Amino acid sequence: MIKWLVAITLIHVATYTSTSAAEQSHSELGGIAAAALEEQARSRGLQSIHVEVFPLDQRVSLPECVEPVRVLKDRNQSVLGRVTIGMRCETPEPWTIYLRGRVTSFASIPVLTLPINRSEPIGEGDVVFQEMEIDTDLRGVVLDTRQIIGKIAVRNLIANEPLRQSDLKAPQLISRGQSVNITSRAGGLIVTMKGKALANARAGDRLWVQNQSSNKRVEGEVTPEGEVLIR
Repeated sequence: MIKWLVAITLIHVATYTSTSAAEQSHSELGGIAAAALEEQARSRGLQSIHVEVFPLDQRVSLPECVEPVRVLKDRNQSVLGRVTIGMRCETPEPWTIYLRGRVTSFASIPVLTLPINRSEPIGEGDVVFQEMEIDTDLRGVVLDTRQIIGKIAVRNLIANEPLRQSDLKAPQLISRGQSVNITSRAGGLIVTMKGKALANARAGDRLWVQNQSSNKRVEGEVTPEGEVLIR
């Protein structure tokens, strides 16, 4: 979807004073810019893209390009939000112009149905998918409900807003001094023994435990089931 608004950044335009020669179509430039911005967004895996290109000031006059206008791509620029795109013509007279625009995408994102206070767990009924317009990078945003349900709120969370990894933490599975199962896997051999946790831990944490048979201390990874796995 393409919508037109108003603004332009003009870097360099060659002197052009002829009133009889053909002029470059503003709408054509806007269409080229919009298509290029949409293509860049799709190349990042985005869907349902909405592009707004801010058209040229009507006082700007450019000689018509007799060859395809070349789009100047900036690989370091974000494909969402406020963007700038450059276009270059060489013939009959060289000119370079930069248009500005805004690119958004619609995505189905899991959000909370109600506010969750800090340190409270998030249940299955607390999460729904909501179609949202986004204009920023989704890195860090949680898109899978399995990474939300059962987690603990790190801070007070509001409803209907995307959740980030930093908003959530795994619940504590093991307490210091608790008896735990230690599983050792090596060369196809699996050995299970009892141990004592030497600290509190969550799933995925590295935890030191004391083997109750040998009194030796070993370190392993806490599984979602609350066991300690030694590889």
